[in-house]
Amino acid sequence: MTKFTNFLKTPLAHRGLHNQQFAENSLGAFQNAINAGYGIELDVHLIKDGSLVVVHDNNLKRVTGKDGLVENLTHEELKEYPLLIGGELIPSFDNVLAIVNGKVPLLIELKVENDFNPKLVDLVMKSLEKYPFLENTAIQSFNPYAIKYIRQQYPNRFPYGQLISKDLPGQSKMVHFVFKTLLVNKISHPDFVSYDINFLPFWRIRHLRKKGMPILSWTINSEEKLQKGRKYSDNIIFETIKL
Repeated sequence: MTKFTNFLKTPLAHRGLHNQQFAENSLGAFQNAINAGYGIELDVHLIKDGSLVVVHDNNLKRVTGKDGLVENLTHEELKEYPLLIGGELIPSFDNVLAIVNGKVPLLIELKVENDFNPKLVDLVMKSLEKYPFLENTAIQSFNPYAIKYIRQQYPNRFPYGQLISKDLPGQSKMVHFVFKTLLVNKISHPDFVSYDINFLPFWRIRHLRKKGMPILSWTINSEEKLQKGRKYSDNIIFETIKL
């Protein structure tokens, strides 16, 4: 596995360094983060035509003002869904890689809305074959089976992380239990954990850190959360505040 050092010393801009000028997960927000010297956290979806695009929500209403499930659209159809802020188009994953080009750490979240489709991982890894910045690349997901698959099929390529929160809307009591107790790590066997700042401090996370597991905390969007993140995790994923 490549070293995780850069991800522990460079704060990560949540969906890029977005603001009233640059939309989240836009090329403008990513360039803004690069210019400021921050790492980037972003979200990757697999869409209908087998393309990879960078956007957080499965339903595009919040970021584009227009209803539509991204997974049911093609890259060509997405041209009809410009982002509300700035008017940019939703970027392809390859376009984002070209913009970042190893300049800052890149933390890639695999977005799995329903059942895990291994094609998502395979296509992400295929794109990353042309992205030689190993020490500036890491991958994470809430879905432990996505991380399990990528670890088995692409061992030791990048650090692979487990996203964890105690707040999981729409999930079963069993899923909540597995995440709350960190038993989810028994499935994914992550190299690092990205933990919801709203539930720190937490003795199980403190125990993981003592054992040497790197902990990232998200989403840091206030001074109070910033101080908490700096105290209880190894690095932060932030938005809307100045560091």
